[in-house]
Amino acid sequence: MCGSVPDRYKHARVGSVFLLLLLVPACAYSFSSGLPAHIKSVAVPLFTNQTEEFGVAEEVTDRLVSSLVRDGTLRVVADENEADSVILGTVRIYSEEPFSYDSSEQVDQYIIRITAEVRFQDRVRDEVLWESSRVFASATYPNEGPAERTVGLGDAIDLLVEEVLTGIVAGW
Repeated sequence: MCGSVPDRYKHARVGSVFLLLLLVPACAYSFSSGLPAHIKSVAVPLFTNQTEEFGVAEEVTDRLVSSLVRDGTLRVVADENEADSVILGTVRIYSEEPFSYDSSEQVDQYIIRITAEVRFQDRVRDEVLWESSRVFASATYPNEGPAERTVGLGDAIDLLVEEVLTGIVAGW
């Protein structure tokens, strides 16, 4: 019987694996369902723009709303007074500067950095569920023209939105 496992151990191991498979989805479900039960909807008023970059707050707001709609956890409503929760934000810092140079010392890439202040507010219980005075994201783009700059700005905003959503989920 050398090297052989008794039947009772085989059954225990199979039972343990089965139990683990049942628990893993439950853990994933409980992680994503930490939102207070009374919060079913969210409003996202236009972020305030304290930078000189035209349209950056509008783009952040639009992409955040699109991400929330895609996620589907909360129903996005236009009127803040009809929402159980609200995400308020201010784009505080926008910078764009050279990031790397080529062999002839010409700018090869630029970097865009965006910093925002964000608060996720429970409107039903009038309490802050999550807030950060410094949500930060950055992205680089090649110095090849306005189309690449647009892509770089979009990448930075998408990363900022991802940070906001991560913060909100972690705050639940």
